[in-house]
Parts: sequence; structure tokens; C-alpha cells
Amino acid sequence: MAPFLEFDEYLEAGQWATDFATFIKREDPGRALEVAQKALSQAGNAQAKAAAFAAVARGCLLQKEFLKAKEAAESAVAESAKADVKWQVAAQRVAAKVYMALFCFEDATKAGEAAVACGQKSGNQVVEAAALMTRAEVCLAKDRKQEAAKVARQAVAQFKECQNAAGEGAALEVVARICLATKKGSDALQAANEALGLFQGGENPEAEARAIMVVSKTKQALGDFQEAMELAQKAVDIFDKKQEKELQAVTLMQLANICFEGGESIDGWQYAKEALSLFREVGHNHGEASMICQVAKAHIEHGSCEEAVRIAEEGVSMCKDANYRAQSGAMLGVIASAHMGQITMARSDQQEQQINWKARLAGKEALGILQSVGDRVGEAQVLKTLATAFLNYGNAAEARAKAKQAIEIGKEIGNKRIEGENLLLVAQTKIIENKEEGARLARTAEKLLREAGDSSAAKNAGEVYDFIRDYGSAAKDDKVQKKAPAAPADLKTDITCDVEEGQRRLAYFHGFTARTIRPKG
Repeated sequence: MAPFLEFDEYLEAGQWATDFATFIKREDPGRALEVAQKALSQAGNAQAKAAAFAAVARGCLLQKEFLKAKEAAESAVAESAKADVKWQVAAQRVAAKVYMALFCFEDATKAGEAAVACGQKSGNQVVEAAALMTRAEVCLAKDRKQEAAKVARQAVAQFKECQNAAGEGAALEVVARICLATKKGSDALQAANEALGLFQGGENPEAEARAIMVVSKTKQALGDFQEAMELAQKAVDIFDKKQEKELQAVTLMQLANICFEGGESIDGWQYAKEALSLFREVGHNHGEASMICQVAKAHIEHGSCEEAVRIAEEGVSMCKDANYRAQSGAMLGVIASAHMGQITMARSDQQEQQINWKARLAGKEALGILQSVGDRVGEAQVLKTLATAFLNYGNAAEARAKAKQAIEIGKEIGNKRIEGENLLLVAQTKIIENKEEGARLARTAEKLLREAGDSSAAKNAGEVYDFIRDYGSAAKDDKVQKKAPAAPADLKTDITCDVEEGQRRLAYFHGFTARTIRPKG
């Protein structure tokens, strides 16, 4: 999702840049890229090429085609070196955002510092403030929160001095995000409300509505879902009154998300339905696909996994037709996750195996796509689903391998939740061969999840630790003994053809598998 308030220095590049910015605000990367690519084909000098390449990078970034975005951003930087220094700032800012999306933090730091250096050379305070804002975002991504806050407030002050409301609002949104990251909720709300104050009651209702959404998302992050919903509804009403159907649909999608997270699922379904209808009415295919994916995920959260599969399969078909690779990968990941959610409802071993096979099939296709677009977080999520599927299937070695790949991604991008969740899966693969090691890993996973702020997952990790520690002991409850065989189960054939067809593997059944949580008749 693009920031609600964004300073855009490319508007000087011509009418095409204004059209491009409109599509970016509507979260329609397909049409935005059409505009950018046409501008690139017509670019006659380095400045025009730099602007067009940067626009392509931004469109690919919104589309989650991260590797394509990197290629375009680096081309923008190369072309901008032959142009005026302010275009160098703009290109380096885009490059920094792309590198952050790829979790290439050192490259992002270099781009952010280059942007600031060029901004200082430009002699233009607005350009320099924009560079400072990007540097603040890079500092936040690298967990240098104090420096991020200092630099972001410096950007706010410079934009304010130049009386540039668009830049000041965008910088205040960055400040709000930094304050949330540092657990300073009141400061985050103050910054969000300051951003709203710049546009409230003014001549630009769209900017006001977007600023309202900054406050709404801040309230959501602080757990005040009721006020977040009320504010988002105000933004929806503004876009409705202005007949901005694309922006109304995008905001309804955000409102649905707030409702689902806040436990108001009935309202969430209604807003999702309204958003989907509007996206279809205006031909916003990317928005429609995003909404379908969100609805499918919500169905999983509410236990309607069969419905989630049906909806996501519709979305996959649509995404493949439109060549939305990243969204197609995300949808397939949802399908794999939904199938794993169906495992506990299986009525027989045969049905369980069939569901598990479907999960692995969708997961492997999703993994290939997400790796090809450079979506590291999506890749880790699918690896976790595959590890869970292999663990359920009884293939401890394959489960461990997939979970370890996800752990490496978690370490690389600094995500303790990903690292902890997958370390817990590795722990469960050890329950038969080395339960002491498994228990130790489960404890480490619990610690990581607690540090990530996920108390519910940490509690679950603690329960898994208890299960592994007591596995096979005389102190176990009889019911648990029945659910968890102490010896390897029957041999099975891996029908996904991960290894030579027909090869047999021992099936280990652990605390996490369906056979330990689903009682047999």
C-alpha cells in the first residue's frame, strides 16, 4: 500500500507525471506503468529518462514486482547522473525505497545518504527536505529509531518553513510511523492530527480524506478500532461525495481491513463487498484482485477455509489472465494456507493426504512466483506453510529444510516473528530423534516471538515446548499418548514428486501434526 500522503517532486516532469501520480494514489499500478512506459519510450534526454525510469520503478514497487523495480530504479539513478542535481535526489529517493522493499538495507542507506548529499548541493530546501524524509525512513527500516525521529522532524521543519503542505504532511506521516515503532502512541497521534490539520476544511477534499486515513491507521495501530472505523468512514464519505469511485473503493478496502482486525467481521464483509463492487464497476482490476485476496484471508481467519479456497482460486485465475504475478503468488499462498486449515476437518487419512497434497502443490507454485518477483516476506510465509504441510505429512527432513530457509530469510530481513515461527517448526521435527534439542529450540522460538511482540504465538510456543519436553514420558495424559505415537508411523509415498517418484520415506508424526491434534475415531 502506498503512503496516504506522499510528496511527489516528479510532477514537474509534465502532464504524464500528473496522470501517473493520479493512478499511484488510486493504487492502480497497471495503468500507472502504462503511462510511465509510454513516457520512457518518448524520453529524449537524461532528465526525461530519469523521471520515466523512476516512475516505472514506483509502479513496479506498488505492484510488488520488486526485482523489476530495482532494475528500473538503478537505471533512473544512472540517467539522473547526467541531469540536474534535483533529479539525482528524486532518483536516489526512489532507489532507497526499492532497496528497503528488498531489505537491502546497506544499499538503501547509500541511496538515502546520496539523496541528502545531492539535496544539500541543490540549494533547494524543498528538495533537501524530501531527501531527509527518505533518510528518516531508511533509519527506521534499519531500526535506528532515534536518528529516524530526529531526521524526520528536521524534514517537517524544512517543509513547513517553505510552506509546502504536501511535503509537510508526508513527513508528518513518517513521524507518526516512527512514533508507533517507538511505542509513543500519543506522539504518533499528535503527528497524524497535525497532518490532518494542514488539509482539514481546505480546498483539497482528497488531501483531507487521505490525511484522515493517516489518523485512522494510527488509531488502528494503537488498538482503537472503533475510532479508526469512524474516521475511515468519514474518508469514504468524502470520496463518495466527490464521485471519486476508485479512491472510495481503495478506502473501503482499508475500512474492511480495520473491521476484520477489530473483530467486526459483519461490517468487514459488507465493506469488502462494497469495495469489490466499486472496483469492478470502474474496471480497477488490481484493486479487485487485492480485495479478493483480502477476503480470502479473512475467511481463513474466521475458519471458513473451504470458502477461502474457492475465492482465492477465482482470484488466481484473474491474476494470471492480467499477468499480476505478485498477486497470483500471494493468492496461491492463501490457497495453500487454507488447505492446511482444512486438515483438521479431514474425515480419513486418505482425505487428509489429498488436502495436504493440494496445499503443497499450491505452495510450491506460490514459492516459485514470489521468489521470481523478490517478495522476501511472501516467500518466508509460503515456506512456513510448506514446512507445516511436510510436517503434517510426516516428512521431517523436508519440513526442517523449508523451515530453515524461512529462518534464514527472517534473520536476513530482521523479522523475529518469521524466525521464531519457523524455529518452532524445526523444534517439532526433532521430537523423535532428539527431543532435548527440540525443547531447547522451542524455548528459543518462544523468546523470539515474545521479543517480536506476539504474545499469543509465544504462548503457543510455550505449549509446544511443554509437549516436546514431556513427549514419551510416563507423566503424559493417556489422551495425549493416544494422539501422539512414540514410534515412526507407516511408510508413505511423496506424491508431490519432490524426490524420485515412488521413493518411500519414514513418516514422523509430531506435536504439531494433524494426527496429534485430531482425535482418531
